[in-house]
Amino acid sequence: MIKDSSANGADPSHPSPHELSKPSEPYELLAPAGVTPWTSHKDMQDVSFELLARHLMTPVTQQAWDELRSVRRRLLVDLLLYDVDLAAELPVAVEDIDRALAAEPDPPGGNPTAHPEDLVDLIRFDV
Repeated sequence: MIKDSSANGADPSHPSPHELSKPSEPYELLAPAGVTPWTSHKDMQDVSFELLARHLMTPVTQQAWDELRSVRRRLLVDLLLYDVDLAAELPVAVEDIDRALAAEPDPPGGNPTAHPEDLVDLIRFDV
């Protein structure tokens, strides 16, 4: 899924318009600085120094770095790296969920529906 930009002689600091639409673009643009999907979040914060040291910091690479240094945005970029056939996967997922729910006992009090106020303590947005 990660394209080696040096294999076709492309300059990663000047992507073509076609390359800008690919989900793996930020990783491709930052590959010369050693960035991969396996780069830790801590290391990602320091990538700008490597880009500056190698004279690779351009508006395009800075935008790519901005996309990957934010946890929320990086998760979205990482999600888009995977090619998933939703039409094929959703029915299987629904069957798995239905099977898991059928195996669970009814909640206390015999009320099979959960109320949003009961779930507030379970939902956290700490990203």
